Amino acid sequence: MATNVSGCLVKVLLFVLGAVMGTGLTAVAGVVMFVPDSTTVSSVEPTAESPGVYVKKVERVVGGSHYEIWLGPSPDRGHVVTVPTGWSHEPQRESSSDGLRLKFDNGGEIFVPKASYS
Repeated sequence: MATNVSGCLVKVLLFVLGAVMGTGLTAVAGVVMFVPDSTTVSSVEPTAESPGVYVKKVERVVGGSHYEIWLGPSPDRGHVVTVPTGWSHEPQRESSSDGLRLKFDNGGEIFVPKASYS
């Protein structure tokens, strides 16, 4: 649909409207591309001796995916440990009075002090 627009004010208003809509669409595209989507892969409920352990897969349109382990009372609250790329996402857990040790299949270990998740 072609319209014959005349007048300087109308052209300026159309330009401003286009600029605002372009900025809005760019912002929406940026949010969609960079906001991560998180899915809980496995979970172990908390006990009196150890915190809950929730393994989450975090995916982004730009930037790929990685795993996080959340230590705390619930899946949406706790201390977050990012699993290094190439490590398994199902570590063995060893709870002690000092904290929690996560042992991975490749021999890697991550120790989280009890003050971080309690």
